[in-house]
Amino acid sequence: MPWFYLIFCFGQFALLNSAKAEGQQDSLQNVLNQLLDNKSQYDRQKLRHISEIKRQLVINYSSLDKRYVNYQQLFNEYKSFVHDSAYLYCKKLNDCAYLLHDANKINASKVDMGFVLISAGMFKEGLDTLNRVNISSFDKKQRYEYFFLQARSYFDVADYDKIGDYYNRYSLIGLKYCDSIIHSNPVGSYPYLSALGLKALRKADFQEAMSSYQKILTYRQTYQDSAINLSCLSYIYFELKNIQPAVNHLIHAAIIDNTHSTKEGVALTNLATYLYKQGDVKLAFRYINNAIEDANFYGARHREAQISSIMPIIQSDKVNGIEKQKQLLTIYASLITLLIIIVIVFAFITVKQLKKLRVADQIIVHKNEDLNRMNNSLISVNKVLDHTNRSLSRINIKLDEANMIKDEYIGYFFNIHSDYIEKLDRLKRSIEKNVREKRYEEVLHVLNRLNTNFERENLSHSFDKVFLNLFPNFVDDFNSLFDPDHQTCLRDGLLNTELRIFALIRLGIEENETIAKILNYSVNTIYTYKTKVKNRSFIPNEEFEDRIMQIKAVKEAAE
Repeated sequence: MPWFYLIFCFGQFALLNSAKAEGQQDSLQNVLNQLLDNKSQYDRQKLRHISEIKRQLVINYSSLDKRYVNYQQLFNEYKSFVHDSAYLYCKKLNDCAYLLHDANKINASKVDMGFVLISAGMFKEGLDTLNRVNISSFDKKQRYEYFFLQARSYFDVADYDKIGDYYNRYSLIGLKYCDSIIHSNPVGSYPYLSALGLKALRKADFQEAMSSYQKILTYRQTYQDSAINLSCLSYIYFELKNIQPAVNHLIHAAIIDNTHSTKEGVALTNLATYLYKQGDVKLAFRYINNAIEDANFYGARHREAQISSIMPIIQSDKVNGIEKQKQLLTIYASLITLLIIIVIVFAFITVKQLKKLRVADQIIVHKNEDLNRMNNSLISVNKVLDHTNRSLSRINIKLDEANMIKDEYIGYFFNIHSDYIEKLDRLKRSIEKNVREKRYEEVLHVLNRLNTNFERENLSHSFDKVFLNLFPNFVDDFNSLFDPDHQTCLRDGLLNTELRIFALIRLGIEENETIAKILNYSVNTIYTYKTKVKNRSFIPNEEFEDRIMQIKAVKEAAE
């Protein structure tokens, strides 16, 4: 469970630090307020975890080693949660250590007892307990924890006494323990930085202290240490008049305390004090009440005393604010009463005026109804006109297309007929000459050279070129009506028979007889071609020719 808290703490810290400084305070305060709203839920979660450890204790009770581990777990859960329970399980832990005849465990349990007593404000008893500890069996980590607790204890006593002589004496002892940690740990290690930062903090060397604590926050640590380090860094920023990060770190420390049901914490108290000084009495009152509830729940006497020194001031301002609100409400009530009287008078006058207005309103309503009927009629007429205009537009487009086709094919017609008249004229002169000269075999030879199939093919080619000039996208649009396997490709830029049939349909020639005459095919052949093409298309047969008629001419495409 502690590792879960640790991972959660660092994940939350990374998430919250990603916001900008100005917007971060509001975001952090929203998180803190939500945590306080659901405070009981986190307490229940912690109690469920404690119940699970107690269940394991019952199972493991016959084994001294496992019993010791369970007592240690229960102590760790209670040490910042409930003082009495922490004290109880610390005693059990101590008894179990003696039963194990393990000097290391015996002295470690005394250190835990010292922590409990110091956290509850019992400084003399706590220091006496710590001073009886034999650290000869401790490893490096245990020595660090012991020296750091000693330093913290003497600093707490100094802050609690406040009298100059005693303050300086206890502070010097605390600083010596810090030096012991600094000299016995590698430079840059977590113990080294924590002792260096605490020492610089006590000596008011805030730049040195800030550098140490900023580095400390990058190390892996428990959520209790994280909250304490953030509170220390917040204090340093306040002293350096860098308010925004100071407040953000303080709120973050309070979030960690409340997320893990830490009742022995000062962040919420310090935050309430700051907000009170900023004039936010409402939020300060809420936070200080939560802080005193936590202190009472834990049983920390010196924390209760510390909170009690600021709480009456905040409560007094809260009461004064309520009294001011009452006075304002009285004034507002009087003003509202006066306004009600004025409203009643105006209402009486208004009723009289309304009676006169009703008659005028009826006349206006009737006029509006007449106007609405006229408007509806106009709307209907406009719809008809709009429909007519759209129909005319479509007709104009068709006429433009027909004119364009007509102009193109008239020119084409005159060119072709001019060529044929010229050919006939040459043929006539040749035949007349041969007849006059009675060269009848030459006449037959000239007639045999006349190839109607070739001329018809030239006519078809000329038709293809003119049509594709008018409808350059015809083949692509035609192929879009078929699957890729059934599409038609142009050969030498000329239409095949199927394409010519539907090209003639696109020009408006729909009768099979007419198409058959133009292409020199039978009507049945034309019908067969059309049916075969329609069957290959994915368009229904009855819609196919309509889709052909929708293919745009070059002028329409340009538009």
